[in-house]
Amino acid sequence: MCTVVLTFKQYGNSQTLSYPTLPEAATLLSQYIQQKSLSGNEKEASEFFANICRSKGLFVEPLNSAGNQYNFSASLCPLSDQKPNIIFLNHIDVVSEGNINNWQYYPFSGHISDSIVWGRGAIDLKGVAIMQLLAIERAKKWFPDNHFPYNITLLCVGSEESNNQGIKDVIESSFTKLNPVVVYGEGGTGISQISIANPEQSFFCISIAEKKAIGLKLSLNINTSGHGSVPPSVYANKVMIQALHRLLKSKNKLHFDEITVDFFKTVGGYEKGIRKFVLRHPRIFKPVIQKALKKDPILLSIITNTISITNINNTPLPVNQIAPEVEVLLDCRLLPNTDPEKFIDNLRKQLHSNDILITVLKETPTAPVTEKGEYYTHLKKAIETVFTGSVVLPVLIPAHSDNNFLRKMGVPVYGLTPALLSNTQLRSIHNSNEHITFQQLQKGIEVYENLLKNITTHIPESH
Repeated sequence: MCTVVLTFKQYGNSQTLSYPTLPEAATLLSQYIQQKSLSGNEKEASEFFANICRSKGLFVEPLNSAGNQYNFSASLCPLSDQKPNIIFLNHIDVVSEGNINNWQYYPFSGHISDSIVWGRGAIDLKGVAIMQLLAIERAKKWFPDNHFPYNITLLCVGSEESNNQGIKDVIESSFTKLNPVVVYGEGGTGISQISIANPEQSFFCISIAEKKAIGLKLSLNINTSGHGSVPPSVYANKVMIQALHRLLKSKNKLHFDEITVDFFKTVGGYEKGIRKFVLRHPRIFKPVIQKALKKDPILLSIITNTISITNINNTPLPVNQIAPEVEVLLDCRLLPNTDPEKFIDNLRKQLHSNDILITVLKETPTAPVTEKGEYYTHLKKAIETVFTGSVVLPVLIPAHSDNNFLRKMGVPVYGLTPALLSNTQLRSIHNSNEHITFQQLQKGIEVYENLLKNITTHIPESH
C-alpha cells in the first residue's frame, strides 16, 4: 500500500483525488491506462511501461521496433546470458474506445472508485501486464545477484489487436536471443455460471490451442440501371444479401476433438440427471448438444467453425441511386485441423454465386496444440493454491492472439488471464466500461508468483 495522488481526465476535465492506501498494482494500472495506446500507435505507452520496468531493476531491451511501435523485453537477467527463459507475454496496444458516451468514466482516465480500476485495457491486457510485472519483481527478491537457473522475461509487444506485427517482428529478429522454454500469454480466464446445477463453481480455462482467424472480403460488381424508383431484377446489393442469407442459414457442423470432449466431460461432472449424462458423452448426443448450445454462442464457438459478417459497404450515394458495387467483410474462425482452402471452397458453394469475388485479407498461422506437461501442471497448481476449490482445465479458445505465432515455433504456450471474471466484465472486453477490481489484480499477481515458485522448486536436471 502507498499514498498517492492521481489526476484523472473525465471527458476533457481533470479531477485530482488522493488515496492514502492505494495498492501499487492499482496505481500502476491507472497510470498505464492513461497512456493511450490504440493499436499501431503504442510507442509512448510502451516507453512509459518500459521505464516502470527499469525502475523495478529489470534489464530492458528494445526488440525490433519501428515507427509508432516499441516492442521490448524486461528480464531478471540480460538476454545475452542465454539462460532458459520463462516468458510472460502481453500486448501494449488496445482497441478503440468506441462510442465514448457509453462509458461511465472516460476510457483513458484510469479512474478508480470503489476498489475498481476503470478504462480501456484494464483487463485486455494492461491489467495482466501489471500482474506479471509485480510477480517478477517478487521473484527477483528470491535470487539475489540473479543466481537463478532460469531467466524470467516480461515480453511486451504491439499491434496484437490489429495485425500481430509486434510478435512477428520480435520472432524474426530476436527469437534465438529470447531462448524461450515456455510462454504464458493471454487466453482463457476464470469463470462461473457454467454449471446449471452448481452455478457458483469456478472454472479456470487454460488455453492450449486457438482457432485460426481468416479475414475475407466479398466483392460484387453488377452494372445495372441506377435509379431506385425502378429496381432491376438483379443488382449488387440484392444478390449479395441473398448470398449472405444462404450463408447464414447453412448449418454448422459440430467437431469434437479431445480438448472439447474433455471440457464437456469435466463440466458435466458438476451437473445432475440427464444433463450430466449428455455432457459426459458429447459425441453420442451431438444433436441434443447442438440444440442446447444455440443459446450459448461462446460454447458453440469452440466446437464449430464460425463466420461473422462484420462490415457491409457501398460507395456513399444518394438514397435514390442503386450502388453498382458492394463489399462485405467476414471474420472467420477455424478449428484446428480445418483446411483453410477447403473451408473457403465450401463457403463459395454456400454463397451460390460465381460473380462474388473472395479475397483473403488476413490469416493467422496454423499452429499445433500445446501439450499438457510440467509447465501446465505448475500453472494448474498455482491457480488451485490461490483459488481454492476451483476446477482447472485446458481449452481451445475461439479468439486468436499472439500465442500461435510462438506455438508455430515449437514453444509450449499457455494462455490465461488469472482472474475470476464476472459476466459483466467479460462483456466489457472490447466494449464499454472495461474494469478490474483491486482483489482481482492481487490474486492475479499471486497466481503468477506461485507459478514461478512451482517452477523454481522443480528444476529439471538438464537446467
